[in-house]
Amino acid sequence: MIKHFKKIFFYSNSLRTQTVKKNIIGSLFIRGCSILISLLLVPMTLGYVSSELYGIWLTLSSIMLWLNFFDVGFTLGLKNKLAEAIAQEDWQRGKSLVSTTYMMMLFIFVPLWILLELAIPYVNWASFLNVDSIYNDEITRAMHILAACFCFQMIANVLIAVVAAFQKVALSSAFPVIGNFLSLIAIFLLTKFCPPSLVALACTISVLPILVIVIASVWLYSGKFKVVSPSIGTINKSHVKDLWGLGYKFFLIQIQVIVLYQATNILISNVAGPNEVTYYNIAYKYLGVAMMVYTIFLTPLWPAFTDAYTRMDYDWMKNIYKKMIVVFTISAVVLLIMAAVSPFVYRIWIGTNITIPASMTILVGIYMIINSWRALLMHVINGIGTIKLQAYITQLGLIAHIPLSRYLGEYFGAIGVVCSMIIINIFYSIVFTIQVNKLLNNKAQGIWGR
Repeated sequence: MIKHFKKIFFYSNSLRTQTVKKNIIGSLFIRGCSILISLLLVPMTLGYVSSELYGIWLTLSSIMLWLNFFDVGFTLGLKNKLAEAIAQEDWQRGKSLVSTTYMMMLFIFVPLWILLELAIPYVNWASFLNVDSIYNDEITRAMHILAACFCFQMIANVLIAVVAAFQKVALSSAFPVIGNFLSLIAIFLLTKFCPPSLVALACTISVLPILVIVIASVWLYSGKFKVVSPSIGTINKSHVKDLWGLGYKFFLIQIQVIVLYQATNILISNVAGPNEVTYYNIAYKYLGVAMMVYTIFLTPLWPAFTDAYTRMDYDWMKNIYKKMIVVFTISAVVLLIMAAVSPFVYRIWIGTNITIPASMTILVGIYMIINSWRALLMHVINGIGTIKLQAYITQLGLIAHIPLSRYLGEYFGAIGVVCSMIIINIFYSIVFTIQVNKLLNNKAQGIWGR
């Protein structure tokens, strides 16, 4: 298996494969730093705030991530359309696509920010999150900060799609790592000089990543990506239709992603309380280390498959897909081992003040194995751009997840919510496996190939 694994990227003369290889090598270092920072953030944050406040913070940040779908998939549509323009060396179209995307993001998120700021004070957040009413005022102030930061980060994040379209995914993955590193330093300073505060935590974790992307945007658009740098004069309203044609499908998929993944913290908090949110997230972060490494191999595939499909290079796509199955298998084995040794790791990592139930770790591990396979399939499908079936199928998950989670949660508590995610992802994986096989063999007809 290891010999076959080495052949995946390291023994190929294909320029596209070499680009993927370079991204993987660069991402291994960057994601290694990201994993270390992510692991350090958990005990350091728990050292700054209590387990209950930490659970509240995780739930609040999940609420803001709900709003991701309001970009109507424009940035994901940009990634595909810009990659096509780059493959065709149509730089004028590429520049116009980038400029138009920024315009649309401004039109969406500036008004959304204003509406959120007006609406936040009218929500009883303590009741909504099932926590003590003494936290309501502080949660409200934190939500004001999160709303502003989220909306402006969505605008700044257009750069991430641009970098990915150029198949520079290692570079794009460096931005959040730098932001999280600065947040880590800031939280360390908070533990030394400031009392526990959700507001301070919100500022620390939300503001610094935006600053990093803004600085990177100025640097890259005046240098390496100047050929597609945004300008008012190149905004073309006709490109809105191109971006929307693909973007609305991503929009439907993103709604499902928000409900299935980001609403999990809310559902767990409601059926079992904020402490269970902490247990779930610690297990998720620990096992997520394997998923983060696996994602390093997945991320370059999206723009690479867009490039290959534009050039009708089916042999390359089938070859890489077969080899990525080996990567998935290795990742699944690693997840099983990590779940088996988790009690020992938890004691070293977070101490003995918090005990993570073994059932939670095991089920999160099962979910991640299934989700890893689904993620591979979706990177292939998204790169090719045939996402109409995905948009429809994921709506079934959107409809089923909340009632299924509530039903299972009544009998099994927090792990019932995780079981709902497992069931839905098994369904997705079956359908998308069939579609990928049809696409790579050039046999996708009707909705399978749209």
